[in-house]
Amino acid sequence: MGIDYNDINDNSLKNQTFYFAGTNAWQTWIKPPNCKWVNFFLVGGGAGGQGGQTGAASTRSGGSGGGSAAFAYITVPAFSLPNQLYLQVGRGGFFGESGGTPQGGSGGLSYVCAIPDITSPYNILMKSGTAGAGALGVSATAGTVITAADILLSDIAFISAYAGQAGGAGGSSSTPATNVTPSGKPFTGGAGGAGCSSVGTLGASASIIGILDFPTISGGTNTAVQSATAGFGNNGYATRENFVGPNFKTPMFFTGGAGGGAASQTLGVGGKGGNGMFGCGGGGGGAGGNSTAGVGGIGGDGFIMITVS
Repeated sequence: MGIDYNDINDNSLKNQTFYFAGTNAWQTWIKPPNCKWVNFFLVGGGAGGQGGQTGAASTRSGGSGGGSAAFAYITVPAFSLPNQLYLQVGRGGFFGESGGTPQGGSGGLSYVCAIPDITSPYNILMKSGTAGAGALGVSATAGTVITAADILLSDIAFISAYAGQAGGAGGSSSTPATNVTPSGKPFTGGAGGAGCSSVGTLGASASIIGILDFPTISGGTNTAVQSATAGFGNNGYATRENFVGPNFKTPMFFTGGAGGGAASQTLGVGGKGGNGMFGCGGGGGGAGGNSTAGVGGIGGDGFIMITVS
């Protein structure tokens, strides 16, 4: 009797990660043969950081950091799934413009569907959250968690789902911006940008506080020099650039961007907020002078990881 090579397990199909591929872009996943369980890890896009405010001889605030995305881990029996699924990965939010209005862009949700269409809930098998980070028009808003009602096969699935983390508030007047402390989730919000009072007193920008062996992501420095640009917030930290490769030495962990520094002088320029890593929020921009504040950082794109056993 001949061997059916189509039923031999291909290890490359046991662990696949799908990244953002474009707005409204669909990617295809084919169920490998002989698998019993399929595990989905869905992460949405983080929100972009808000830009800092401008205006000489007036109180101006730094931008708030973007919230991080909600995420979900879902395990279902392989026999309950169709042989082909369609995936859409959420994009990270755009940066907020100088001047603080509008806020940073909201992060997109990530979807697993039976048909490449999210306009009908009957096509959606699962999604990363119920609302994207920053979806309420406020950069700092965290992505909201799914419930069992958002999972088509919830009664036969194992589900762990979590809301995102809110971004840090921007500095108000000479009050320091709000640092972000990791909360045990592998994704964080972005930190706030520095503000400036009406008499030129500068508040500090905010950082992502380090935990365990992971470093602090520092905010940008302020400047009191005419025509100078304040320091940029540092981009977020990541223990993974991708999810394929050698044995990883550290746990999966990503952070948002730090806040930008502020400028006190009329022609001073606020510092840009740092960009967020996967699923994380961008940092808030720092306050500026008459015309130019720091823009917010870009929110990190989401991803979908699928493993089978």
